[in-house]
Amino acid sequence: MSIAEFLKGLPSHDENNFANFHTDNGNRTCVKRPSVYLPTKDYPPEQIIVTEKTTILLRYLHQQWDKKVSIQKRKENIYRVMAMNRRRVGQFA
Repeated sequence: MSIAEFLKGLPSHDENNFANFHTDNGNRTCVKRPSVYLPTKDYPPEQIIVTEKTTILLRYLHQQWDKKVSIQKRKENIYRVMAMNRRRVGQFA
C-alpha cells in the first residue's frame, strides 16, 4: 500500500481544505496575530506576590479566638481592679 493510496479518501487530500494555510518558503504564517497582554500600570519590582499558608477558614477561626481571649482578659482585668478597689475601701473603713 502506497502513501497516495492511504491518503486517497482522507479529507486532507483536497487542496481546498488548506485555503487559510499560507506557506512562504515552507514557513507557516498565521492570518491572525496572537493577543498580547500589555499592563497599564507599572508595579514596583520590590512587590512580591506570596500565597497565604493558612486557609481562609483557619485564619477566621484564629481571629475569632483572639477576639474571645482579649474579651476574657479585659473582663479579668476589670474584676481584678474592682477587687483591689474593694480592699482599699475596706482598709479605710
